[in-house]
Amino acid sequence: MVQVYNFKGNKDGAKLLVLGAIHGNEVAGPLAISRLMQELEAGKIKLVSGTLTLLPIANPEAHQKDIRQIEENLNRVINQWETPNTYEKKLGVEVAKLIEACDYMLDVHSTHNAGEIAFSFLDYATTGNLKIVEALDVDYVLSGWPDVYGSQDEIVDFSTERYVNFIGKNGLTLESGYHKDPAAIDLAYQSIVNLLKNLKMIEGSFEKKEKRIVKMTDIVIKNKEGHLADKFKHFDFLKKGTLIAQCDDGEQIFADKDCYMIIPNHHCELGAEWYYLGVLL
Repeated sequence: MVQVYNFKGNKDGAKLLVLGAIHGNEVAGPLAISRLMQELEAGKIKLVSGTLTLLPIANPEAHQKDIRQIEENLNRVINQWETPNTYEKKLGVEVAKLIEACDYMLDVHSTHNAGEIAFSFLDYATTGNLKIVEALDVDYVLSGWPDVYGSQDEIVDFSTERYVNFIGKNGLTLESGYHKDPAAIDLAYQSIVNLLKNLKMIEGSFEKKEKRIVKMTDIVIKNKEGHLADKFKHFDFLKKGTLIAQCDDGEQIFADKDCYMIIPNHHCELGAEWYYLGVLL
């Protein structure tokens, strides 16, 4: 169902998997990976060791339709399902097999709103994951996702990042910026190249960015009709008492502490993640 590309160096080394378009309308990943493939095929970048596996479009049908998903969120169903009963669960099995074959994984995503700041997740601070995160061309790192999701009984998290770490491998999610911003494509491409250098798969060095770590503290599911109270962007700072959301039945939701807005979804459907909150460590 998916098109996978493999490149092998002359020497043994790390096995890196790079994923794009887990969500079909997130185009920065596929475009960055396609650029890398062109340079590998042209010999402009030479893999000296290890194996690089590229899956530019993990959700091809959704990508073709420029929508997030067909039946359900692929990044919640990455697993070796015995009887996958949806389109995304079938894809989830294929992605899980690729993850099991790698040592390191980078899953490239992009965000909903123009002008949003790029960041990476760091759900599990292992030595291997710290090696990945230091290569990424971002200023911000989010931690605490598993704890936030653990507080929501109605959400099952079979994300790529959870799966790769659950089976004892190393892997992170990169949110490279707004879907269609050329800067997001450049950032994703540079992050992949930096990671190849950090894993000694290609020659060269890179400048490491100092990272700010924000710990996620809250997840808000949209359980009733309403709208966000302002044009919030990712990493907007909210003072305690700021009005965050206005529900159609009159309920208002306020920030209960000084915090950062994380991944606000202004077009959120009922039952989905509306926004998150976090604090700077």
